[in-house]
Amino acid sequence: MSQKVWVIDEIPEKQVSSTRISQRDISTIQQQSTRQSNPSLAYSLSFIIWGCGQFYNKQWRLGILFLLFMINFYFFMSIVVMKWEYIKSSFDSMYVDCSGTLLIFGFFYLSGLIVWHFNAWEAYCNSIKISAGSLKRIKMTLLPVVCSLLMPGWGQLLNGQTKKGIFFQLFALAGLATLPFILIIFLVWPTLEASRSRLIIEWVFSISIILSPFILMMWIVNIFDAARVSINNKKMPLPIRIKYAIKKFRYHIQIYGWKNAVLPLIKRTALVILLLIFCVITYHSVPKKFYMQQLQNLGNRMSEKEMTIIPGIIKKLPVESAGD
Repeated sequence: MSQKVWVIDEIPEKQVSSTRISQRDISTIQQQSTRQSNPSLAYSLSFIIWGCGQFYNKQWRLGILFLLFMINFYFFMSIVVMKWEYIKSSFDSMYVDCSGTLLIFGFFYLSGLIVWHFNAWEAYCNSIKISAGSLKRIKMTLLPVVCSLLMPGWGQLLNGQTKKGIFFQLFALAGLATLPFILIIFLVWPTLEASRSRLIIEWVFSISIILSPFILMMWIVNIFDAARVSINNKKMPLPIRIKYAIKKFRYHIQIYGWKNAVLPLIKRTALVILLLIFCVITYHSVPKKFYMQQLQNLGNRMSEKEMTIIPGIIKKLPVESAGD
């Protein structure tokens, strides 16, 4: 009589190992999904010391790469400052004039600024991916204001406003690129020989002079915006913020009445109107001819230093027709 015998084969070792690996991957994915990250902290760490935000996000290789970039950048710039005469003479032996040498190191400085900001933004964006898109806002009121004073856009990121932070940091990058150039050009210009490189430097200098008032204005607006958002804690889109303001105004009317609700609004509006009137009166009472004459004298001094772009713009201004 034949009997059926059931034979249970052993599970192959490869299948067991693959099962163990898949379980390990699942646990790793669960740990990554539960691990929270603060994008503002990651940005701040990489902004202060390159690569620290990547270390915070567990990106060890990329963090080491950015840290080496920072060490080499500051080391190279310190060598340029301390050994400028030796470097200039070395480039002269290679038939590169002082203007060309200055352009080369200016390009290197601009590249370092771009890498610096890219390193901070990379840490910020990767931290958002780790935290599944959640943005943690700083509860300290004065910290975004101080950070925006040091660097435009930094305070907006601490307030959780990414797009506004990108907008203001473009002005920060322009300011960091133009301000040192304006300060250095007055020291280096007398040693520059007439060449195409010097003409390029003069164009960059002229553009920097023209953009500097706008950069300063946006720097002040950035500080005011970071303070306003941090104090009012209204980190919402503009349409929702407008609806919230209307509802709040109606609530104040119902609770305090028209007089107590509308009177503060009238006071603020009157203050703004008085400020505008003061600006208009000041504009018409300023002695235009005196300041235009000072501007013309500045153009003459630049012409004596063989500058052509800004003096040419100043000469086109109607100095004689400006009234008292």
